[in-house]
Amino acid sequence: MRRREWVYSEILLQSLHLNTNIETILPLMAVDVLLINPPDQKSKYKKYLNIRIPPLGILYIAAVLEQNGISVEVMDCAADDSVYRDIEEKIAEREPFLIGITATTPLIDEALLSAEAVRRVSKSSIVLGGPHATFMYNDILRENSAIDLIIKGEGEYTFLELYQALKNGTDLSMVQGLVFRSGGEIIENGDRPRIQDLNALPYPARHLLPKENYRIFDVNMPIATMICSRGCPMQCSFCASSALHGKKIRKRSPRNVVDEIRHIQETLGISMIAFMDDTFTLMPGWVQEFCKLLIEESLDIEWGCTARVDRIDSDLIRLMKKAGCETLFIGVESGEQDILDIVRKGTRIEQIRTVFDTAYDIGMRTIASIAIGLPGETKETAKKSVSFVKSIRASYALFSVATPYPGTEYYRDVLESGEFLEDWSRFDLFSPIVETMSLTLDEIRNLQRRAYREFYLRPIYILRTLAKEGRPFFHTMKVLISP
Repeated sequence: MRRREWVYSEILLQSLHLNTNIETILPLMAVDVLLINPPDQKSKYKKYLNIRIPPLGILYIAAVLEQNGISVEVMDCAADDSVYRDIEEKIAEREPFLIGITATTPLIDEALLSAEAVRRVSKSSIVLGGPHATFMYNDILRENSAIDLIIKGEGEYTFLELYQALKNGTDLSMVQGLVFRSGGEIIENGDRPRIQDLNALPYPARHLLPKENYRIFDVNMPIATMICSRGCPMQCSFCASSALHGKKIRKRSPRNVVDEIRHIQETLGISMIAFMDDTFTLMPGWVQEFCKLLIEESLDIEWGCTARVDRIDSDLIRLMKKAGCETLFIGVESGEQDILDIVRKGTRIEQIRTVFDTAYDIGMRTIASIAIGLPGETKETAKKSVSFVKSIRASYALFSVATPYPGTEYYRDVLESGEFLEDWSRFDLFSPIVETMSLTLDEIRNLQRRAYREFYLRPIYILRTLAKEGRPFFHTMKVLISP
């Protein structure tokens, strides 16, 4: 045995004997790919509610890379409170060949600053992906020299082919879904067909991140996120889901999803699941089959999901509750039918009331999401929405500010009206962006503040919710009384 091999073998034996992590003894080796979720120091949901959820998108990319023999590391700065200096140190330490950074609209500035931090210490290629990069790729490449490439849409196989092309020195123009610079020009390759068989994807590489970093509120229980579908056939003018993932819904099989839940339990010991589908209940028959499978296999989990009130009924709600569903997140949007019609939500006030009544009767937690300042909003309609949410006895309510995200019809309408949208840091659901015909930005913000206080600062509500929820309720109150 050569001396180096003998020394490493001896270190390994010592680490096993001393119950020591070998990574603290051996020098860290270079990694092929580093994926970065940028810092997030401004999120009120993170600051006050302690909501930290795993970055599912880059964990899927990491899993596909590992499946193809590519070493990968994930740096979730939003969860572990890393800053740009930490990114520089990680790059210098691990010397990745390719760096990927995810970019959402509220955190695009942080994503670009992360890229600049990488560039200060590395000449490796930097690729940006995510919703904001998908819709704003031309502006990003034109204005930010630190970004070399952008992936549009679903990134798993585009990232894999990009890595292989860079490693082998082959033509980047053959990689579908890629945008890049060449000779001072921006080259946009053709779109990559969306993944049709989601069952074929490997499970997200959750082992690359410490499970202790992720939870909701201060519940002493780690949480895992999952997704069962991509795509949405609905036409809500304020949502970019169909533009990002297509109008055709693509579902994993119930068996595939249940197998992943079992895998999460067995490998991570996690039994709290948050389903991140845009609308989990879009296909009620699928949900029924999934719930029956959970019940048959006696999987002891607590889970929550999104729901549309026109795609769920009393029987399905009861079945979901029996299968472990404790929380429904429902996009109510407004308590005024005319506004629901303007934004093409496709739901009726009566449907909303029926679903919330059923959930309340069986003890299921509900979160009603309201958008203040949608087209057609007035002071009267905003106040009506608050009264409506109180009347349906929602467990919690989120009163966000209507925000015209890139990729939505709402965004296009605002641009066509002559508005100039550039300060992406304000796209946080708390900062008013667009006035309505009847409301100024200050009036929208004041209506949002008033909505939170009117809903939550009711003595009977406080007593009832405190008895049910305990400590998490105090975290919610921190958000409500903050400026």
